[in-house]
Amino acid sequence: MQNDGMTVFPADYNSSYHLILKRGTDHFAYYYFKVDKLDQRVTFFDDVERSGISIKTQITRTFMRNLVKAIDWHPVGNSIIVEIYNVERAETRATRLACDI
Repeated sequence: MQNDGMTVFPADYNSSYHLILKRGTDHFAYYYFKVDKLDQRVTFFDDVERSGISIKTQITRTFMRNLVKAIDWHPVGNSIIVEIYNVERAETRATRLACDI
């Protein structure tokens, strides 16, 4: 599933995906995320070592609209909760955002 420099493909578990963002000509950023359609929630696992850039800087309305299209999801309403966990730390605290689409 590809959409505007964004490639999304299913991961090993239900409702989990890999996301690849194209950055320039030869550079790519990799992310892993899960979708909970019932709770209208997208959970990202921010691995800066692997991706090279934090997913927090990518979260915009346009980005989320493209992501929703790429995974063929039709959310109820116009707001999605976005949670971002840092995989480098053992902390369970997440950054939580409400994103209008």
